[in-house]
Amino acid sequence: MKETFARNKILSLLLLFLLLTNIGMLVFFVYTKPASQQKHPDKDKGGEMLQMLEKQVGFTPDQLAQYKSLKDQHWDSIRPYFGEMRVAKDNFFKLINNAAVPDSVINAAADTIAAKQKKIDLRTFRYFQRLRSICTPQQQPAFDSVVSQVLKKMNAPWRNKNQPPKDSVKQ
Repeated sequence: MKETFARNKILSLLLLFLLLTNIGMLVFFVYTKPASQQKHPDKDKGGEMLQMLEKQVGFTPDQLAQYKSLKDQHWDSIRPYFGEMRVAKDNFFKLINNAAVPDSVINAAADTIAAKQKKIDLRTFRYFQRLRSICTPQQQPAFDSVVSQVLKKMNAPWRNKNQPPKDSVKQ
């Protein structure tokens, strides 16, 4: 009898300990937020470019101020195109619901998307040209290298940042 009572007491204490531990973990996860998690990770995308221009190209504070102004103007000018592109793509993919869509309608919708992407790309090209124009002749080779790196990141397929890019030719 004593053995059963002792065994039940140990099991009861173990159960109480596990219950308190679970409650503690629940409180911890509910009331603490991870420091590494950002609410708006896209808001800091210009920060990486700013650091590259400052450290790798050697931008002066005046050039950095010009960069910030150009960047803000650029984003203000292309932001509406992203909204238009989203609407055009939504309309394009809504065509899937209709089994009898003529190819001409599909191609016209795809051409609309392409035209909007062209506007974005042309404005981005002009933006980088204006940005390059504020560089000194000595800074231009380093700037060209930085822009090349940035464009590779912009055009890279989505992947885990910790993994190297996969070669599409290799199996």
